Amino acid sequence: MRAKVVSLHADAEKKQLMKNMSDQQLDLFNDYALDMQNQQAADSLKGFFEATGIRNSSALVYGEENPICQKEIYVPEMAGKNTGVFYQIIGNLGGYANKEYLDDTNIILLPDVLLRKLEEGVKDEVIQEIEKYYSKSSVRFQNIQFTCEKDFLSWVKGRMETAPDECTLRLLDIYEKS
Repeated sequence: MRAKVVSLHADAEKKQLMKNMSDQQLDLFNDYALDMQNQQAADSLKGFFEATGIRNSSALVYGEENPICQKEIYVPEMAGKNTGVFYQIIGNLGGYANKEYLDDTNIILLPDVLLRKLEEGVKDEVIQEIEKYYSKSSVRFQNIQFTCEKDFLSWVKGRMETAPDECTLRLLDIYEKS
């Protein structure tokens, strides 16, 4: 039996509808849902790519079973947020959170506050550091994926609907209240 992919924001009605779909209909639905999620992720990061001039990189695709499993994730300090709890959420989902950019970094997770500053025309030290690494080796950045805090948290919430984990749910609640 084929696994059925459920959209991150699927409600009970959508889930029931998907159970009744043929494999062909399901494939079309999943492709559409994935395209929409990827477009939303790309839209979230559009200003970042335009402002920094970083090319050959992409937004993280959340349609995979677990796109962060065994990935090195650069997460800059998040002003006013409990970064340690955020790192633990990443760890619970199989990723390796780092506060420094490493040569084997796979994903750069941009805090929402950083993206808001960038929209205002402010390139803080984190953006400058990312640009510095990009200018050293733009070829290296071809394999780097980007995501933002909002999209990542949305994915975590969706994952908790389909694969609940009480510890991660508690951490998510703590993080959102910080």
